[in-house]
Amino acid sequence: MTRLFIVEGLPGSGKTTTAEALTHLLQEQQPDTRLHIEGDLNHPADYESVAYLKMDEWTDFQSKYASLDVLRFAEVFNDYVLISYRQWQSEIDVPEAVLVFLQVRDIYELPFESYQSLIFKKWETFVAQALMTDTTYVFECCFLQNPLTMGLIKYDLPEATLRAYIERIATIIAPLQPVLVYVDQTDVEKSFRKALNERPTEWADGFVSYYTEQAYGVNHSLSGVEGTIAILQARQVLERQLFELLPLRVEVFGNKDFSVEARQAWLKQLIQSTVRSTSLSES
Repeated sequence: MTRLFIVEGLPGSGKTTTAEALTHLLQEQQPDTRLHIEGDLNHPADYESVAYLKMDEWTDFQSKYASLDVLRFAEVFNDYVLISYRQWQSEIDVPEAVLVFLQVRDIYELPFESYQSLIFKKWETFVAQALMTDTTYVFECCFLQNPLTMGLIKYDLPEATLRAYIERIATIIAPLQPVLVYVDQTDVEKSFRKALNERPTEWADGFVSYYTEQAYGVNHSLSGVEGTIAILQARQVLERQLFELLPLRVEVFGNKDFSVEARQAWLKQLIQSTVRSTSLSES
């Protein structure tokens, strides 16, 4: 039985809605099904708003802010400490200067090799724990989107490096019999502009500036909404190439029409096929 469904797709493709619908359908058969979407502060296989401190930084930090009960939100490893600073902020009035200090040290601001090693450890820990339970998990965007945001968008790394990274994650999660559900849009520009019109201006401005001001956008002289669309199109090409290489089952849902009825029917067939261990591509 599949224990992990990974829902991926470009912004505006409908992946969040698809992940939610998939979870609701799975819960009809497996009540202990858990959904973790983008931005989840308690994500079991990813880091959201978590800062990385070396041990000497942690010693100094703790001495300054011990009165703010930071220990409850800190995780100590061999030679570093991770602080869940948004969780900390949600319960305690954390000074703005402290948040800025931690944001600069966010795991997603680390050099790629350091970030990658932390992600591998996180996935390995999650799989070990998941194998001890009967829980089914639905994850959104942490398998392709987040790695490619770091490796492709932020650092413009060679495709071979990106493939090796994602293939390593695929190998780690293999014991869970994962299924990758890719929500596909044939017209990237149309779906992204739809998202821009529907979402807050703050999201749109932040997304466009991040995509175009990191290494890939700068190296390819891309800017504005048009530049962002070009980057998303390049990302989609890479994602589709990865489908042929991944050692796990991949199912592509064409969501061009954003049809609720079509999505529900497709997801029901997907769930049935995970029991039969057959591929939707054969139907």
